[in-house]
Amino acid sequence: MFAVWANNKVYLRAKDELSIKLKGLGCKPFATNELNKRFVLSDYYALTESILKDNVLMRTLIILSISQIRKEKLDSALSKIGRIRDLPNLSVKYERALKKVGIDNVDTLRQIGAENAIVRLKKADIGATEAFYWRLRGALENRNCEFYTEKEKERGLSKLNEILSANGFRRCKRTLKKVE
Repeated sequence: MFAVWANNKVYLRAKDELSIKLKGLGCKPFATNELNKRFVLSDYYALTESILKDNVLMRTLIILSISQIRKEKLDSALSKIGRIRDLPNLSVKYERALKKVGIDNVDTLRQIGAENAIVRLKKADIGATEAFYWRLRGALENRNCEFYTEKEKERGLSKLNEILSANGFRRCKRTLKKVE
């Protein structure tokens, strides 16, 4: 829940840097509900009239709040998983390959990232294909690797190619078929 209507005010959920930004804009944190004193919302800030009138600013703040909540949910979901094989898209086969290059748990994989994991696999002469990259990336985003859009695939591939060439490896070719 990214926003709440209470006490005739709109409250937006925010943590860390977003909460600092909201405080800087004059937003006050949720105190208590007059009707029910036990009803308390932490991390919610009352939006000021000036923010409510500025559609662009309000839209930006809402998008930041939603992306913050999504990141929290993803971190929570991935922190519950300890073994690599339990991640979406991955199996024992991929877990074994990653263990050979020192990536033996989900936390390590998250710290290293999909691109650098592929570089490690290539340095160890272990078959690191483009499909393996998409499986890793999907696993880290808790998402099925088959559901990336063309734009996401292009961005991901360019990031992978950047890191591969920086480490002295050949760039991946665009092997994905265009749907007509």
